[in-house]
Amino acid sequence: MKDFKTDAGNIILNNEAIPVIWEGDVVVAGGGPGGLGAAIAAQRRGASVMLVEANAFLGGMMGYGGGMPLGGAYPGLRTIGGIAEEILTKVRNAGPDKADVRHMPLFGDWYFHDAEYFKSMIAQFVLDMGLKVRLHTWVSDVLMDSQRHACGIIVDSKNGREAILAKVIVDATGDADLVAKAGGRFEKGDDNGDMMGVTIVFNVGGVDTDKFMPYYTTEDPGLVKLIEKAKADGRGPSEDDKFTSIHKGVKPNSLFMNSVRVRGIDGTDADSLTRGELLGRIRVFQELTFLREYAPGCENAYIMNTGSQLGVRDSRRIVGEDYLSMQDCLDLRKRPESVILRCTGPFDNTTRGNSKVYVLNDIDMSAWYDIPYGVVVPKDLDNIVVSGRTFSCHYMALTSSRGQGLMMGLGQAVGTAAVMAARSGAAMKDIDVKELQRQLMEDGCDLGLNG
Repeated sequence: MKDFKTDAGNIILNNEAIPVIWEGDVVVAGGGPGGLGAAIAAQRRGASVMLVEANAFLGGMMGYGGGMPLGGAYPGLRTIGGIAEEILTKVRNAGPDKADVRHMPLFGDWYFHDAEYFKSMIAQFVLDMGLKVRLHTWVSDVLMDSQRHACGIIVDSKNGREAILAKVIVDATGDADLVAKAGGRFEKGDDNGDMMGVTIVFNVGGVDTDKFMPYYTTEDPGLVKLIEKAKADGRGPSEDDKFTSIHKGVKPNSLFMNSVRVRGIDGTDADSLTRGELLGRIRVFQELTFLREYAPGCENAYIMNTGSQLGVRDSRRIVGEDYLSMQDCLDLRKRPESVILRCTGPFDNTTRGNSKVYVLNDIDMSAWYDIPYGVVVPKDLDNIVVSGRTFSCHYMALTSSRGQGLMMGLGQAVGTAAVMAARSGAAMKDIDVKELQRQLMEDGCDLGLNG
């Protein structure tokens, strides 16, 4: 959006006076793992920062995901360090609400945690550090003062339309919404535009886990036998749902269910998201009924909680200054000249398009590949940078590198780079990456540069 002018603290747009409510160095749009990492890092580096979030709480999937495990922060069997490790330590040491840390084959350490505790903890965290946060606020447009340069964003809330001005904009929306609005190029889905299935995570209580878990882990992994029996009775769950991601819950007598798969949902389209939300809620109770009727120990099962919104695995990915390919992941490619994050993980292609194939490749748990700085920098834009799963990569490379812990680490790198650009006036693509690496290591990040 370019056709505007400023006047007496307002943005004048289409003859409408939109009040400017904040002006500073860095605005971060989106309070999920990538946005939190970016906002915290930028503020600690001395910048003036504002974090804008559409939901009523911070954390993204860490908050609305029903306790979706915090994974991915230990490539090469060692921590990525920095803000991610700091937050994971708080979750790990939360007394009676502490995470249950489990070593998962192919995935490393996963923190099975209480999302309600996380929402409370992160609220206290940002209040203690004095981070300026605006919840219940949706970013609706980007203010462009040239073809490549943004000067701010337009937001909508109960207050009406407002403007926020900043030297650098971090797009942590999860779907590269701001890059798209600013005219940046992007890809979406696979070569056919198909994206992975979406999920509503939920927790089931009232389960005799001493009966269910031995049956599930040894006699009937994935509940294949029970599903066939239910189908024969005309009562089977959806063929798209995937029962290989059921885990013992963090609360007594409970199960964590990452099993709903709604196919063909576009996370950038409101009508499609609506369909996914409605079908997902229906699937939750279909699965509960299936468990009650067929699974040992689940006769008295009930829904403890559900994720407050869909978990979307992939949507837009920017066309960036650099690129992470599928082969880069397989080859464990190292880029010491540009690395901002160490990463590892198996490939995952669950319920994409018409496929029923779920891909998991063997990986070397003691190794990793590098995420280079250029993947977070849109090729067409000077002062907008992305944080989260929208970075420039192959769609299968994304499935290996989108863990929540990793996205906090990516956010720290993005927020630190944003401050460097805001202070120097340089375009994001032109910042000194060696200096960025130095600052990240000074702040406790392990980039693998010392072996």
